[in-house]
Amino acid sequence: MRFRHFLRLFAIVVPLSFAAATAAQAEDVGTLTPGKLVAGVDANNKPYSYIDDGKMTGFDVELLRAIATKLGLTADFRAQDFSGLLPSVANQQIDLAAGSISITKERLKMVDFSEGYLTGLLSVATLPDSPITSDPASVKGKRIGVVQGTIEDTYSDSYLPGAQIVRFPNLNAGFLSLRSKFIDGYFVDKTLVEGLQGKYPQMNIADKLDISAVNLPAGFPVHKGNAKLEAALNKTIDELVADGTWLKLYLQFHPGYPKPANLPPYVMKTGS
Repeated sequence: MRFRHFLRLFAIVVPLSFAAATAAQAEDVGTLTPGKLVAGVDANNKPYSYIDDGKMTGFDVELLRAIATKLGLTADFRAQDFSGLLPSVANQQIDLAAGSISITKERLKMVDFSEGYLTGLLSVATLPDSPITSDPASVKGKRIGVVQGTIEDTYSDSYLPGAQIVRFPNLNAGFLSLRSKFIDGYFVDKTLVEGLQGKYPQMNIADKLDISAVNLPAGFPVHKGNAKLEAALNKTIDELVADGTWLKLYLQFHPGYPKPANLPPYVMKTGS
């Protein structure tokens, strides 16, 4: 009887001890909930964060899953419009946000960021009969859509001078406006244009105007002052680059892209 009583006590104490250890580890990396990494994502942001066969996936999503595993955490993804991601981080509703969110001086006033883990190109998507060309001057007076709160929105005046900017809450809303010809072009990340081209080949969507965003690498925004989580993310990103996980995911979600000449971390250039 005493032995069975001991076993019952052992069965209770061990899980509690394990939970306490997990909680302590999670608290050390600064997450809001012990043992869990809660990330806000735009669920219509392929190839970075999107739903495929009922499951959230994408480059950023799978990278965060790998980060969470290394930190001994579970990853929980919460879908919302892109424009609400940074406010949710700032208000501590989520631990971080993901989806190729570029580091800028303006955003650093609201949140902190991990080191840069991705760079890329911006592009103006058009329908076949659009008058927009590879010349930035061709957008003058044209209605150009952007997703509210993105760097395309923030820097539209300097990248596309003279364009009439039309803002949308998410990628799909802007795409529907492009399809109906409410807008003349859609200024988004080039990989998002390629995603639309692959999904809707019958529309013959073109990307006539490409703009480099190498000075604005993407990072994971975290609550301002959360040095523990920022440090944990940076350390783990570096480990995933070193062990080949980052490159494997990059090539998986960017098929046809060449191997990057330089691997992370990427640094925001001054003046951005």
